[in-house]
Amino acid sequence: MFNRLLPSLLITGCAALTASPTVASALKEMPEQKFLDQVEGPGHVLITAKGVEAVNAEARRQGLRFPAIGYWSPDNVCFSKPPRGDCNGIFRR
Repeated sequence: MFNRLLPSLLITGCAALTASPTVASALKEMPEQKFLDQVEGPGHVLITAKGVEAVNAEARRQGLRFPAIGYWSPDNVCFSKPPRGDCNGIFRR
């Protein structure tokens, strides 16, 4: 019986994962166009600060929801330590 259910469970699990909302990677930035497509989304808030830790701190101060939708910077420096430039993050209200 389990052998007959396994394919159905796998398909259901894959469908659930692909239908889930976008979640930011904790280790890398989003591609620019994907990030820009999210900026204007309803209920989305853009935060800019120097480095990802500062972006997250400001988002917490504003009471925004975690995890972030995504992070991006023109120079790919959001996750550099020490922070070397501006990082942008998108969060939900």
